[in-house]
Amino acid sequence: MDRKEALDYRNSRISQNYDASPEPFSEAGHYFQDYQQDKQWTPISMRGSYHPKDQILVRNRPHDGSIGFEVLVPFTTTSGTTVVIDRGWVPAGDSNAKPASAVPPPPEGNVTVVARLQASEADTGKSAPPGQIASVDVKRLGQNLGYPVAESGYGILASEDPAPASSPSQLSEPEQDAGPNLSYSMQWYAFSVLVFVAYAWCARQKVRNDRLDAQLAEELEQYYGRFYDADGTYIGDIDESIVLRQMEMIDDMPSHMKAIVRPKPPKKRKRPSAEEIEDAEVDAFGTARRPR
Repeated sequence: MDRKEALDYRNSRISQNYDASPEPFSEAGHYFQDYQQDKQWTPISMRGSYHPKDQILVRNRPHDGSIGFEVLVPFTTTSGTTVVIDRGWVPAGDSNAKPASAVPPPPEGNVTVVARLQASEADTGKSAPPGQIASVDVKRLGQNLGYPVAESGYGILASEDPAPASSPSQLSEPEQDAGPNLSYSMQWYAFSVLVFVAYAWCARQKVRNDRLDAQLAEELEQYYGRFYDADGTYIGDIDESIVLRQMEMIDDMPSHMKAIVRPKPPKKRKRPSAEEIEDAEVDAFGTARRPR
């Protein structure tokens, strides 16, 4: 499957299984030995007891931006099957070589545990100090214990009953990841919208410019048409060569420059004010009465 399908499948397992009602160990316990990917994060309820002396720490595990250890403890159910339970996370000390403080022990005696199924991790090939391991490689862990352990999967602790006075920090719920594909899709969608808007704007500008060009061409034709009569004979009062050079220059201009030579409209004759009319009448009256 491709990247998006893999992410969708991963997200569906989280949404369908993580908060589901716990399945009894009698029905779902075999998944620890025969892990099924579609059962990842499924809560499984079991009763039994821990082996605190066989506790082992998984080194260099991140949690909420810090590095520490995950705490693995074998758990034998009342049916006799032993599985590995990841009880949570504890912070590392200054050197990251060991926990910052003593690891809270598991409850003693019989306890009811609900744990979410997870696949065993691969062997990284890295060495680790005594009491530690480089990954949750359940098969390798079982080989060091000296008794059989379900090797295909392990459980991430959800609850213990009775609950201890203190315990490691529970591991965070996995986030559902849309991956980069959604981001790329949104970017392409935004780009497509931008292209459409730009195209619409350019089309609108072209229509506007075509209209202005047509209007300007009509004005120039009217302006230079007055220099010639109906037969094409030049009748202007300036040298015809000047008019021809002006028209050639305008033809060679880009469209956006032609507005510079747009003919100026004739000035409207200013209507005289009432005072000017009155003064003119007085002047006319005085002229009429002047003796000859």
